[in-house]
Amino acid sequence: MPLTGCCFYRVEGGRTVLGHQLSSLSPYWLDRYCHHFWRFDPLHPQKMDQSAARLQLLTRDSLRDDATREYFEKFLMPQKTVHQVELYFRQGPQIIAGASLLRNDATGAFSADNLTFLEKLVAFVEGSIFKPEDDHSQPGISGLTPREEEIAILIGAAVCNKEICRRLNIELPTVKTHVSRVLAKAGVRSRAELVKKLNENRAWPH
Repeated sequence: MPLTGCCFYRVEGGRTVLGHQLSSLSPYWLDRYCHHFWRFDPLHPQKMDQSAARLQLLTRDSLRDDATREYFEKFLMPQKTVHQVELYFRQGPQIIAGASLLRNDATGAFSADNLTFLEKLVAFVEGSIFKPEDDHSQPGISGLTPREEEIAILIGAAVCNKEICRRLNIELPTVKTHVSRVLAKAGVRSRAELVKKLNENRAWPH
């Protein structure tokens, strides 16, 4: 299946996208995406947590609102990638990984046969690789709220407080409060001790 480019990533806590791996795409645009355009991305996993869909398609004909239009016109079109399919790999109900598949006008739109094949591919990967007993996406610390779980996962991925603010769109004092609560609930006194405990709990893929 011909593609102009693609990006694979993992998803922690069902919402936080990490570990982008690019193929035939510019790191410049990944940086622009992470710092700005992810907020407008209609296919971002955060916007799919109430859906069971394995894939979503974005084309010129699906520009539903100003945010989607900004994403399409100011992010996709400058890269000449005007057809996007997003794949969502789930473990149970939770998205744990994803892929953005992109085509330009010369390559053409994704056909119905393409979409059927991709949906079967996602189902195959979920059934053969992402098994329930292998679920390490949660921190393994009792009593955490959903937001604290997100914070704990990001700390485990060596993400600093300022970057946590940006990724979760919350203020720095709020992040510091969450971090303090996570440390207390984990029974540790520092981020380094928390990372060690998360590793011991096999909280996320290494």
